[in-house]
Amino acid sequence: MRKSLFHFSLLAVISSGLAGCGSGDETDNFNLVPVSGTVSHNGKPLEGATLTFTPDPSNPEQTPGGDVTGPTGNYKAMYRGRTGLAAGKYQVLVSKTILPPGMTASAEEGEDDYMNQVASASAGGGKGANAVTEIKETVEREVPAGGGTVDIDVKALAKPVKNPQ
Repeated sequence: MRKSLFHFSLLAVISSGLAGCGSGDETDNFNLVPVSGTVSHNGKPLEGATLTFTPDPSNPEQTPGGDVTGPTGNYKAMYRGRTGLAAGKYQVLVSKTILPPGMTASAEEGEDDYMNQVASASAGGGKGANAVTEIKETVEREVPAGGGTVDIDVKALAKPVKNPQ
């Protein structure tokens, strides 16, 4: 009897320990398919652009994701650190801020160099070669059930960023 009680207790402890494994989040079980492609701006590769995939509300699995394009405009969509997205319809936002030659983003802690640059560019009228510009366009795309290549050619014009004040 003692031996049976010991085994039962041991089995209960092991079972409850195993039940705690995993995040318990249902999104861990979503079926993701690989989604990659190239982003270009009027036919030329667009490096450093941010892609944001927003799923259509009718998609059975909601997997918002994104990536940043590489030197040849290439990307690989990710959802919560996992490669891929669920099949379905998406609104894809492509955005990129273009700094003028010689202007770089600061990595110093506590400084908002980008906003300082926007303000200084805007103070000068925000025109010409010293203007901070932004490319932004939203397109509709469908991720097929087997995954695949989703290429995007952005046609939006680069627009000067206005003074945030």
